[in-house]
Amino acid sequence: METGTVDGPLTRRPSLASSWDADCGALAQRLHLTRADLGARDAHWEELLAPPDTSQDLVVLQRNLNSQDENPCFLYLRCDPGGGEEIVSIGILSSARNMEVYLGEEYCGTSRGKNVCNVLDDSEHEKIILYKNYLKLESSTHACKLKLLSFGERQCVFISKMVVHVRPVSTNSSASSPALGSRIDLERVQTIMESMGSKLSPGAQQLMNMVRFQQQNWIDIRKRD
Repeated sequence: METGTVDGPLTRRPSLASSWDADCGALAQRLHLTRADLGARDAHWEELLAPPDTSQDLVVLQRNLNSQDENPCFLYLRCDPGGGEEIVSIGILSSARNMEVYLGEEYCGTSRGKNVCNVLDDSEHEKIILYKNYLKLESSTHACKLKLLSFGERQCVFISKMVVHVRPVSTNSSASSPALGSRIDLERVQTIMESMGSKLSPGAQQLMNMVRFQQQNWIDIRKRD
């Protein structure tokens, strides 16, 4: 898994990771931030996701061929919950024609890419089509994941750039909107399930773990306040 942080004036910088393999630090170098005070309106995304310089190398995300699982290509984007900023919208220029965005396991939307340009893959000496995808989230978040889709039979995805628009966290909204599941007693739910002789499915257990993690983050933020 490739992880890294983006350069910029943030005190606590966003992190970007991939479920597929990439050269160390390469993916982070393709992450660009725009902020609310810089006015990244929807119309600006045409310029932000413009075709790359022909001399710029693409980052290659490579599927682990040793894995027996399907192993989709995911990108994980995360702002520090205490860092004061949250994600508003996401754009990516890559060889994946489409992308889906999720908050945890909750589906948020699909972007169907626009053909931008062709570039030459020096390693295989063939042309690669780059697509521009953009999605504005219905509600801002400190973390999300992107599922890259529709890149043919290749065992890799080429990334040119990823642009993320962030804004300051609203104190009022964070105080009035607790984290998902902050009022759910997860231990009691699990105890009731076990007393009935039932076991959680793998998907339900994953959801429980996600809610438990969000609850802990909410408690930590409240303690800082």
